[in-house]
Amino acid sequence: MPLITGKTLYILGAGASQHTGAPLLRDFLFTARLLAEGRNILRHKQAFDLVFSWIDALRGSSYYVELDLNNLEHIFSLAEMERQIDPQGGNDVVKELRYIVAETLDNACRLRFEGDHLPPDRIYGKFVENLVSLNEEREKVVSSEASGFSRDAVITFNYDVMLDNAIFHHALTPDYYLSSPPVGKSLSRSLKILKLHGSVNWGHCSKCQTNKDYPQILPPTPLSPGSVVFPHSEHDEVFFKMATEILSKTPCNLCQQKGTLEPFLIPPTWSKKIDDTAATHVWKTAVEEIADASQIIVIGYSMPRTDTFFQYLLTLGLARNAKLHRIVVVDTDESAEFRVRYENVLARGLRARGCLKFLAPLSFTDYVERHMKIVGAQTEWQYGS
Repeated sequence: MPLITGKTLYILGAGASQHTGAPLLRDFLFTARLLAEGRNILRHKQAFDLVFSWIDALRGSSYYVELDLNNLEHIFSLAEMERQIDPQGGNDVVKELRYIVAETLDNACRLRFEGDHLPPDRIYGKFVENLVSLNEEREKVVSSEASGFSRDAVITFNYDVMLDNAIFHHALTPDYYLSSPPVGKSLSRSLKILKLHGSVNWGHCSKCQTNKDYPQILPPTPLSPGSVVFPHSEHDEVFFKMATEILSKTPCNLCQQKGTLEPFLIPPTWSKKIDDTAATHVWKTAVEEIADASQIIVIGYSMPRTDTFFQYLLTLGLARNAKLHRIVVVDTDESAEFRVRYENVLARGLRARGCLKFLAPLSFTDYVERHMKIVGAQTEWQYGS
């Protein structure tokens, strides 16, 4: 069977992290509300109260307008529009929503101890192992010239650091490309991961503001520096409290104050504010990766109509791509409506040539365990074989 010799670009949506406990966008606010109404001691309780009071005040409009007020994208978009109309009031809601996102993830994503060892999430760990293996196999048959071998890359819309932690655990460096490409790093020990919406381990200081546009990057681990870990039973879990615990206990590398670092998050809205921030270089690199990909594998991303930014990103990247072999969509949703959303974005010619393939219903877990090594390497394969 012929092997793919070009780069594979993986695009991960919320469905890729669902198995870790991270909620999907459509379930995010429901999960956050349950958290706020429970017995949990929340660091940003005031943010939860403010945002849910604001959302509940909007429910009267449902008599006139069909809008899902439980959908995080819609709520962020409404708050962003209000911020532009009323900079004082709306800006507070957008800021508090960021706190809610970070703290909800901190109370959802978890890892399990193995004695005194805290391994990464099993599926993301397998994903990284497969990725390394696929690159090693491809490197054996492809020239290392500038126009030849280049490593696979990952674009993710997710804020959590479960993938980052798996990369870190495998003694690799997650290269975020928040600025120019890292200098002096061995390509074999790094993995390009482009987080288009920011990350809970990227912090900016609320006190000195000097790293507001270029975040301070923390290692993606749930253990504070110098933590002493005692043996645990195999059933003991630890929540990955990157934002509310690790970030808050880490001093700003400029003003040296603790408790001032806030997560660098970009709302998933029609009006993403990426200009003049470190995210600009991330998005620019993402376009370059799309332009250079031989195949694109999209996993757990619903292609919402509201995410026009990503559709523009695809347009800019694919306009310069003369070697794209195929786009593969992996998702648990096998509905006709789901396929239509992709078909309305991607050109009819892709479908006509058999270059748009759907693997559905298929979870991220099943894809990684049963299909990734085949789809990632072979030019042709039969789904279900």
